[in-house]
Amino acid sequence: MRFASSVTSSENVGEAIEELLSPIDVRVTPGMVDLAILFTTPHFSDDLPQVLEAVSEKLPSAVLLGCTAEGTIGVDRELERVASMSLLAASLPDVRIRPFHVRQRDLEAAKTAHDWERLVGASPESNPTFIALGDPFSVAIHAAIDQVNRFYPNAPLVGGVASAAHQPRQNRLILNGELYNEGMVGVALTGRLAVRTVVSQGCRPIGKPFVITKGERNIVQELGGRPALEQLHETLVHLPDDDQELARQSLFVGRVIDEYKGHFERGDFLIHNILGADRKTGSIGIAGHAKTGATVQFHVRDAKSADEDLRAMLSAHAGTPVRGAALFGCNGRGTHMWPRPGHDIGVLRDILGNVPVAGFFCAGEFGPIGGKNFVHGFTASIALFYDPSGSMEDES
Repeated sequence: MRFASSVTSSENVGEAIEELLSPIDVRVTPGMVDLAILFTTPHFSDDLPQVLEAVSEKLPSAVLLGCTAEGTIGVDRELERVASMSLLAASLPDVRIRPFHVRQRDLEAAKTAHDWERLVGASPESNPTFIALGDPFSVAIHAAIDQVNRFYPNAPLVGGVASAAHQPRQNRLILNGELYNEGMVGVALTGRLAVRTVVSQGCRPIGKPFVITKGERNIVQELGGRPALEQLHETLVHLPDDDQELARQSLFVGRVIDEYKGHFERGDFLIHNILGADRKTGSIGIAGHAKTGATVQFHVRDAKSADEDLRAMLSAHAGTPVRGAALFGCNGRGTHMWPRPGHDIGVLRDILGNVPVAGFFCAGEFGPIGGKNFVHGFTASIALFYDPSGSMEDES
């Protein structure tokens, strides 16, 4: 099992293709590459057929997956607001790779596990790992992920929402030699491959947890038997001055994923934006389901918290034989969060070493928390690929 990655910021398509493909030979044998994942900014939209032809010619045996993006990530660089492409190539000799393309009509017609097995080519019993890329204008992405959770329990799904478009039919999804402007494309991976996921939401909890004692749809009416807005105010007034300032800038609600845990800490929550508050009723609107009986806690996010969170989660994998990685970062991270580019990929390399990695800046990131897949925002969702044998050979 071998991985290679490359990246280019050349604006000339010929030079960009050369810079993208020439480094691949160093780590993998091109004719033995089984999976290639390509990300490209819209600067190359008109040239995509030429790019795909060149990649397919270089890597003739590979299933090719990809999408257009606002910015790309590769090797040791995060490239924002410039022309760029990144590529992750993998030789996976004992892994079966099943490509799929799901349109909205397919999603609406899929009612059973058998329907989904027909769509993605993998049964729930085969314990697949999914990598998926979706167009937000043409397919109900949350509904698709909900169905994966239902029919493939505990199967991780990582990836992200294509981010190159501001209106329908502008994004491009790549699957083998074809370009699509709708739906969700992906691969189901089964066989001798271990995948560990890191979903760093970059938030930290403040105050104490509360149980939603009254909620409807996305409206939290009561927390712990009191109006939600009262509990929020009580939480904020007891915070240190620095945290109060952070809360004024970026305040969130985290919903506990596993209610059976006795103690909740960073990483145990699914983070939701707070959409507004009603002073008359004391209710709070959130970008999520306000289910009565659920445990929630207020959170803040800043660059320091996001850095600490990512480092803590990746440190659990330090010293392990990671062969390659796919990094799906929110387009609100990067230089929108840190003063210099390259933060997330820099942390990954600091902790895991010279691991081949590629990815892109997403308009929403896919990844599991507590064994269930979600669409996230402001996260770094990372798939770490291992050889199940645990061997460190061929890592140079």
